[in-house]
Amino acid sequence: MGAIAVSKKEEQQIERLRKELRIPTKAGVLRAALKTLEHQTVEERLRHEVRESVRRCAAADKREHRELSQAAVGRWVSEE
Repeated sequence: MGAIAVSKKEEQQIERLRKELRIPTKAGVLRAALKTLEHQTVEERLRHEVRESVRRCAAADKREHRELSQAAVGRWVSEE
């Protein structure tokens, strides 16, 4: 793999981060950035999957809760 073309501003950002994070090489800064982005992407994907699961199950859960509540009230009333 070859060099990556970056602007002067990006080069300065990489150098500033390299010094601030005490990473010995510019490539190390890019590796750290990629690792961080990958981690964030995985977390966001998981959050999305959880939201979708909750959305899909919400109607069924409400229906089941309603049925269980009605059954409990019915038994309680009929025992008196």
